[in-house]
Amino acid sequence: MEFLIIFAIILPVLSGAALLFSKFEEYKEVNNFSTAVIAFTAAVTVVSNIVNFGKGCSMLRLPMSMTLAFSVDALSAVFSTMFVAIWLLVGIYSREYFKTQPNVKRFMGFYLMALGAVIGVACAANPFTFYTFFEMMSLTSFMFVLNNQSRNSIAAAKKYIYYSIFGALCGLAAIMAFYGSDLIGTKEFVAGGSLVRELGGRMPLVALITFIAIFGFSCKAGMFPLHSWIPYAYVQSPAPASAVLSGAIAKTGVLAVIRIVYFVVGADVLRGSWVQFAVLALSITTIFMGSMMAYKEKLFQRRVAYSSVSQVSYAVFGVMTLSSLGLAGAILQIIFHALSKNVLFLTSGAVTYKTGRAYVNELTGLGKAMPKTFVLFTLAGMSLAGVPLTGGFISKYYLAQSALSGNFAVLEFIGFVTIMISALLTAGYIWSVSSKAMFAHKDMEICEKSDINATMFVPMLILTALIFVIGVCPTAVMDIIGSIVASVGI
Repeated sequence: MEFLIIFAIILPVLSGAALLFSKFEEYKEVNNFSTAVIAFTAAVTVVSNIVNFGKGCSMLRLPMSMTLAFSVDALSAVFSTMFVAIWLLVGIYSREYFKTQPNVKRFMGFYLMALGAVIGVACAANPFTFYTFFEMMSLTSFMFVLNNQSRNSIAAAKKYIYYSIFGALCGLAAIMAFYGSDLIGTKEFVAGGSLVRELGGRMPLVALITFIAIFGFSCKAGMFPLHSWIPYAYVQSPAPASAVLSGAIAKTGVLAVIRIVYFVVGADVLRGSWVQFAVLALSITTIFMGSMMAYKEKLFQRRVAYSSVSQVSYAVFGVMTLSSLGLAGAILQIIFHALSKNVLFLTSGAVTYKTGRAYVNELTGLGKAMPKTFVLFTLAGMSLAGVPLTGGFISKYYLAQSALSGNFAVLEFIGFVTIMISALLTAGYIWSVSSKAMFAHKDMEICEKSDINATMFVPMLILTALIFVIGVCPTAVMDIIGSIVASVGI
């Protein structure tokens, strides 16, 4: 049944290409085809994760012992399941949203191809395969930002692809350095790392290569100083595209860091090194900077975008504490941020779709007209801020604990303080939106009731419900995460 892994990747890629060249012109035809492909891909992916757990397969063998190969471990199962769930729910939301948007067929064609690419990234068995599908993901998602073809969207798309290419080239340089040397014992991802035991005097070289790889791939996660593309790309993209860019594609940057640190180099090799110090410092800087920018931002969708800059770097911080608590907290942060941020971007899209309003100060009283929308926004925002009984509280608890138990005592204490300050800033920039929308003064003008229909509401409701269901009953998820942490030996 190993062929199911490859089938889950190829199906949406070929279907997306077929849609682009199809004769479908009616909006309904495009949406029915896309939804069916995504739903079937999701089913195949979940079945593959179950029946192929612990197994792998090769798709293509190339010179120099390079292969396009895939495998299913606990980490790939978590990420691929999360990706297909997000793609399906956002795709359903899009059926209504794109009634007022241009270039629907083109968007959905690349939306399908990007799905195949992110599954390929999640299930990659080696760095070469990871890089190949990482680049495919960047190229297909580039078309999300370009979709409206306005002057601003073209400028944002250029910025997105330039940063993506630079980051990926850094990653490629590191992969080639590892492949072209005798530093690694195998070219596959190996839990705990695949470096040779005797490095001799080559540790400085290993550290440099590792830092270049982390620095490059973390561009997708929006880590400082490679973060500035995010507020432009997210704002100029349609809301469903912003949702998957932040909720899924940004997480591939963190996945890359996890694979490099725990499946290529090894946590023991990096613990106490300048690489750990440097990445921790960059992630702490990003957490604080992103929160401050979100707090000050007046444009609704850009506020949500800056929030992503901050929140995704929580996960990078957790990974680089090189502790079991940190890695567990990072994976939890990835999951719950993906759920929350999808709701927040879909909320901003719903507001624009229904009212055309774009700035926070224009949201006054809008909660009276769109109560369902802003209740979900507030609940998802509570998780971002780490309110108890939400998933975000669990992830931030683990991350805070890991910050107090690491090797860089002063730096990680600064990380702990930054997490606390960021949580307060998050509560501030979420509550300022909710309070304006939900608690307008009686003499303020209230819009006519114009809340979203079930096609948009149900996906947002499911995403929000998962935040609380997993937050209150996290045992099953924690068992899976525990197996990931145990496998890498920390």
